Amino acid sequence: MVSCKEDQNLVYDIKLSSAGPGRITGSDVIHEPNGMDLAMKLPYLKGVYFFNSQACQGLTIMQIKGSMFYWLNDYYTVCGRFQRTEAGRPYMKCNDCGVRIVEARCSKTVDEWLETRDCSLDNLLIYHSPIGPELFFSPSLYMQVINFKCGGMSLGISWAHIIGDVYSASECLNSWGQFLAGLKSYGPLKLTKSPTGLEDSKSPSVGTQEPVSLKQVDPVGDLWVTANDCKMETFSFHLSASQVSQLHSRIWGPSGIAKIPFFESLCAIMWQCIAKAKDGLEPKVVTLCKKDPNNPKDGILSNSQIISSVKADSSVVDADLQELATLLVDQATEENSQIEEVVEKDNGVFDYIVYGANLTFVDLEETNFYGLEWNGHKPEAVHYSIQGVGDEGAVMVLPWPKDSGTDGNIGRIVVVTLPENEVVKLRFELQKNGLMLEDDIDS
Repeated sequence: MVSCKEDQNLVYDIKLSSAGPGRITGSDVIHEPNGMDLAMKLPYLKGVYFFNSQACQGLTIMQIKGSMFYWLNDYYTVCGRFQRTEAGRPYMKCNDCGVRIVEARCSKTVDEWLETRDCSLDNLLIYHSPIGPELFFSPSLYMQVINFKCGGMSLGISWAHIIGDVYSASECLNSWGQFLAGLKSYGPLKLTKSPTGLEDSKSPSVGTQEPVSLKQVDPVGDLWVTANDCKMETFSFHLSASQVSQLHSRIWGPSGIAKIPFFESLCAIMWQCIAKAKDGLEPKVVTLCKKDPNNPKDGILSNSQIISSVKADSSVVDADLQELATLLVDQATEENSQIEEVVEKDNGVFDYIVYGANLTFVDLEETNFYGLEWNGHKPEAVHYSIQGVGDEGAVMVLPWPKDSGTDGNIGRIVVVTLPENEVVKLRFELQKNGLMLEDDIDS
């Protein structure tokens, strides 16, 4: 456990700079966010990649920044700045203003940091600033490189969700790793979106059912921040490969273990535990976010994740976990097209949230976070969270391949964001169900 006073001294010697494409993208190139992008205007992805000293041997900040000039030729949209049309719809001017680079040092080793298993400390490794209130001066991507005293490094990112989902962000960073390794260099300029058609909104279908996974919020103006009615808290815990196997078999037994994926099985337990922590205000509707198997496409950023809703007709607290997990698999209703149409109906000028509109479960198990390599070495660990979750909360499930079992299972990292007054109750519910150990409760 690290005290608040120690927090202030962990990261120091902070320096800011910028990096942009090594080649001019062109004049008057714009990127128009679609309805799904605009539905994700308010949240931000915050990620940290930890590398040991071997991965960082001989690697300098100049090499890191130098490789970005090549990489950002392909991903020039992350270097742009948002503006609005006369009608108020946001669009991005691809003007090569660049991503913000932050350098700093840390007084701990990578191993010491990871031993704390306290994801709230990761905020010290991530330079975050929301878009606005001056849109034209607000970067969509911040990248912070921390030098640890052991010679290891961390890469922290703050990524505006409007430019792409977590799967796109991961693949974008993996591509940068290839430039850093010298496996890629300059290629032909590829414009990934037509620069025309800003005012051509789509006509919604008559009688389209309103998506329950989407919630309209009060206008935020040009400061793109989710407004919460209560203070939110984020914490995380690790599940070892053996815990994963035990939890799955506890619900299904040896014969049924392969019928329902672990993600939905874990979500069933989390749903029930959170329902108990809410003291009678159990969530009957939840949202599932999963990777579209056809995306992301090479070099194209998008918000293509599949968003579905699931409704329980009876008490979640008293539900059988097998039935709850089966419900999550069989009764998930995809709502992407409805979300797109609702946002486009008013030409993208209103503000919405998806994460935390209902209790939201985000499946990141198949995300290739460990595809970013430095000097041929994969990260020691990768942590992600979401900034800007609504009051109903969210649960993210990430892979933890450093812990693998003989049965093919790997560990998981579970990141939970909930109202602060529900966290203590949830921690003890998780402990009762074998998901958290006493050491995790105290940390």
